[in-house]
Amino acid sequence: MSLKFIYKVLDYVNIEHHNNLDVESNLNDNFGKEGYELLSVLDMGENNSNKDGKSARFRYIFKKNV
Repeated sequence: MSLKFIYKVLDYVNIEHHNNLDVESNLNDNFGKEGYELLSVLDMGENNSNKDGKSARFRYIFKKNV
């Protein structure tokens, strides 16, 4: 029996410099309803930006069993 996983990686756009604990709780609630669990939060540094050029300090990694 093999297990399959779906991973979702999200660079949360840091609009108004959200508190990372509030964002983590909010994302956990929203993605939790879809069956995802938060695996890790990576601090990418204060001067990091995502692919759209927006400030994105924290990267959230979620996993879902399929």
